[in-house]
This record gives sequence, structure tokens and C-alpha cells, in this order.
Amino acid sequence: MPMTVNDIRDQLLDLSGRIRTAAQALSDAALDNNVSMQDLETRQQALNSLQKRKNALETVLNEKLQEGAAHLQPVPGADPAPAPARNVAEMLKSNEYARAFAYAVRNGITRKTGRQDEKCKPLFDALTETGSEGADGGFLVPEDIDHTIREFRRTLTPLATVFGQESTNSPTGWRVVDTAPTKGMAKMTEMGNVPTDDQPKFAKIEFKVEDYGLILPVSNDLLKDNDANLFTYLGQWFARKQVLTENALILAELKKIEAEELTAEDPMAGLKTALNKGLPTAISVAATILCNQDGFDLLDQLLDKNVRPLLQPDPTNATLYRMFGRQVFVIDNAEMPTEAEGQPVFYLGDGREFATLFTRQGFEMTSTDVGGDAFKTNSTLVRGIARMGVSVFDKAAMIARKMPASE
Repeated sequence: MPMTVNDIRDQLLDLSGRIRTAAQALSDAALDNNVSMQDLETRQQALNSLQKRKNALETVLNEKLQEGAAHLQPVPGADPAPAPARNVAEMLKSNEYARAFAYAVRNGITRKTGRQDEKCKPLFDALTETGSEGADGGFLVPEDIDHTIREFRRTLTPLATVFGQESTNSPTGWRVVDTAPTKGMAKMTEMGNVPTDDQPKFAKIEFKVEDYGLILPVSNDLLKDNDANLFTYLGQWFARKQVLTENALILAELKKIEAEELTAEDPMAGLKTALNKGLPTAISVAATILCNQDGFDLLDQLLDKNVRPLLQPDPTNATLYRMFGRQVFVIDNAEMPTEAEGQPVFYLGDGREFATLFTRQGFEMTSTDVGGDAFKTNSTLVRGIARMGVSVFDKAAMIARKMPASE
């Protein structure tokens, strides 16, 4: 017998309770050092399964509600049936949301002051869907601004493109990773017992997502311009600031790697040896060479025995360079300064295996035309907040080498 709408709702209610219970049990177990990693992984998988089932039932419920709405005639005097909920991504793409966001920015409306304003309803609807309606923050940016941020990021040098990236809904948490096996399978005799050896070992990697923000003064003349120009300006400015913040977090983890000094006789041979023997083979194959402008300048002047540059353009992308078959990724000296002794550092390895950048809840903005210097300068202050954090997963996936000290 097919389930009715009420049956599905009852199951969703039951699943929500089970998910909360399972999540709390998992949190308690993670804090207990006596609980094994295998047990934690099993609990995590069970929680994921419950969440997937809940998502599937919600999809079925929405379809049934849509089917019913197509066949039912409204009852005179009765309240209309609620429209199926849209996901947050669809909300942020709508023109309705973009207009509401521009209205809020131009009028200095915040979460506290705009709750009763009907024109701001799309902004609060999106916050409700993400579960952050009661938090102290700004409004989620529309798709137009988010797209501008992504497009402008491509013209900058975001380290996140060569490291892992993951979006999360939680400010803190952990991931279970298994260590690579070191032995193959053992030989066994016919009808004999299957040997047990080299059991999987798991490690718990914690992450923490923190708030990072800034305030941007925007002239009131610009605010009177059309939405497209306003969104482009905000998107470009915050994209640059976001990339600089992400890079600083990733570089802070890279600087913890002790850099070995290359030999003065042939430093490039030392780099090649580091790629060949300093990294696991699977990591070396996917490795990149990360350096600053000083390091890139040294690589760019090297010639082989046939007086040909060792640094070669990537055949698949003329804007990229390769050396020893690995892509060379360059960061400005301003972000990664050379040591006082004139020793540029080269980071070699697979960034995606080394560390992951965690982000949460997208980018948020809010504004005011009365706080700070806004009133005195006839401007509006726009505050942007991004939530991010970096966790190292595999320290062996990245090594560092530095040029010998200049005499």
C-alpha cells in the first residue's frame, strides 16, 4: 500500500528524532578516548544513512505535494496550500532575492531591523533554510555576487585550487582517515585459515571553522547605481580579501614544515631528488612545486645542457609552467616573503592530500549608514563575513626545500 503524505510526514518526524539522537551519541563517543576509531566510523556511517533516507523522503514528500496541488481546487475561504520549499541555491539565484538584498544594502537593513520588513522576507527565508536565522551575522549573498566572486578569484592566485576544499554546516568537527597499508596479502594454503595482518589503522582529524570579516565603505552615489554595478563592485572587493585570507591560512600550515637547504653546487638536482625520493611515489606523481616570485625567477633562468629552459609552458595551458613534469604554482612575494638570507623556499607535494580548506554557510554581508564614519562621509559601511579553517590531513604529502644562503 503506497504511503500517504501523512505517513511520510510521520516518518520524517521519527527520522529527525533518530538523527538528533545519533548525532549526540556520535559527539559523546568522539570525546571518549576509550571508543575505537572503527566504532566512530560505524556511528558516522549510520548517521549518514539516516540523513540520506530523510533527504529521500523529503524529495518524495515535495513531489506528492506538487502532484496534489495540480489536481486540487482551492476551497472558498480556505487558506491556500503552502508552496513546496525551494532549496537555498534556488533562492539565491532568484531575481526576487537579488532585489531584496540590494534593498537591504542600500537602506542599511540588518537581521535585527529587517525582520518585519516584507521586502526582506526572501533574505530571512534563505537564512531559515540554512538554520542560521538566529545567528548574529549578515545576509547570504545572491548568486550574482557569488558568481562574481568566483569569476574574479580566477584572476587572482588562490592557493585553495591546489589544496583540498570542503564545505561544512558545522563550526567544528572531525574526519576519519585511514593510513595507507604497507604490506600486501599473505600467502595461504588450500582450505587453510585466511591470515590476518596489517589491519587498517584510522586517525581522527579535527577541523574548526572560524569567522573572518572586514568592513568596506561604499559611497552612497554607487549605491544609487544599478544592481549589476553594485554587485560587481562588492564581488570583486570581497573576492580579493577572501583569497588573501585563505592563502594566509594555508601558508601558515606550510610554514610549519621544516625546509631542508639545497646544496650550493647543484640546487636543482636537490629539487629533483626531493621529488624522486623525498615523497611517496603516488604523491610525487601528482605533486606541484609551490614558490614565490623570487623562487620562480631562479627557475626561469635555468638552462639544460642544450641551453634550453628547464621551465617549460604547460602544453594544455599556456599560462601555466611545468618543471620536472610538475606544475609550478607561483605566489606573490608580498604573501610569501623570501627569508632574510635570500633563500626562497619551494614546497613540493600534493596539496589536496596535505591539507583541506573548510568553509561554512557561504559569504554573508550586511550594511549600515549610521555606524562608524558612515554618517560623516555620506557613505554606507558594508560588512562581509566568511567562515573558514584549514586542517592538515597528511603531513608526508608535502616537503620543503630552500635555496642555499647567498654569500
